[in-house]
Amino acid sequence: MGEQVDVPAATLEALMDAAAAVLSADSLEETFGRITARLRELVHFDDLVIYEVDPSHTLLSAVFADGNWIEEVMAESFGIDQGLTGYTIAQGQTSNVARSDLHPASKVVPGTEQEPEALVCVPMVVEGETIGALNVYRLGDDVGFDPQEARVIERFCAMAALAFNSARQRERLRTQARTDSLTGMLNRRAYFERISEELARGKRTDAPVSVVLLDIDHFKPVNDEHGHAEGDRVLQAIATQLQRTVRTDEAVARYGGEEFALIAAGAGKEQAVGLAERARAAVAEVEVHGRTITASAGVATWPADGPNADRLLEAADDALYAAKRAGRNRTCIAGDGEGES
Repeated sequence: MGEQVDVPAATLEALMDAAAAVLSADSLEETFGRITARLRELVHFDDLVIYEVDPSHTLLSAVFADGNWIEEVMAESFGIDQGLTGYTIAQGQTSNVARSDLHPASKVVPGTEQEPEALVCVPMVVEGETIGALNVYRLGDDVGFDPQEARVIERFCAMAALAFNSARQRERLRTQARTDSLTGMLNRRAYFERISEELARGKRTDAPVSVVLLDIDHFKPVNDEHGHAEGDRVLQAIATQLQRTVRTDEAVARYGGEEFALIAAGAGKEQAVGLAERARAAVAEVEVHGRTITASAGVATWPADGPNADRLLEAADDALYAAKRAGRNRTCIAGDGEGES
């Protein structure tokens, strides 16, 4: 940025208050919201964008935008060496540009208009690593940020980078805690969270909730005959097929081993049986050395088959084992004995 610019004591105190507020945010979304709100208390601006460096350190992607052209900005990714943002990261220091639209490194976001604007772009650096950039814009012909404003944004960004990185790490840990490591789909814990949410919603709206437990037939011989690596590949292929099958009001998880579980919010038994049959057809798309995979399914619906998640899943599990006893490769419904769908 060139010469050092002093920041008034009152502003420094406001920066400390802002830092405390932003760093105390729990989620990534809340962190972004507080960054925007707190910086706006310190400096007037029209637009704000936070860019993230991808793991390969080759791309920049917008992870948050406030102001104009939000959809267009959020849809864009570009090379880390492109545009004023890339230029700033390459320089490793803040850019304070009175007319960014006239700068030779300027890059127009597709779908937006080239408007006169001032820009302060600050690399977001944590422990010597650039994780992104904070861009702050002011619209107009002669509305540049003065050196003191730019210095405030720069100091604010140092704190915002720490908050962003910390929130990002927490989000990743939460995602990992809810994700099956082999298939990338929801795990058993996340499935219970989701079904609890859907049952709570069902109680408020008086809408049914159905669950489907799906077990891959004769899966042990796959591991025994072809090895666990092949077994893992088959489970991953099945997971991909199931994830393609579910609709927006449905969810699928790996329940454990070769067992998968699905939820259909607002669905009665007939719709749930349809989901089970779609899921079994999806599994049948997977082959192991020329042999088609089949699955058995058990269906249960709240409130008829159980007053809570545990009882509902017990009912679905009983129906699943009824399907297995009846010869596998079929769907059975809770309360119907060994009746086939």
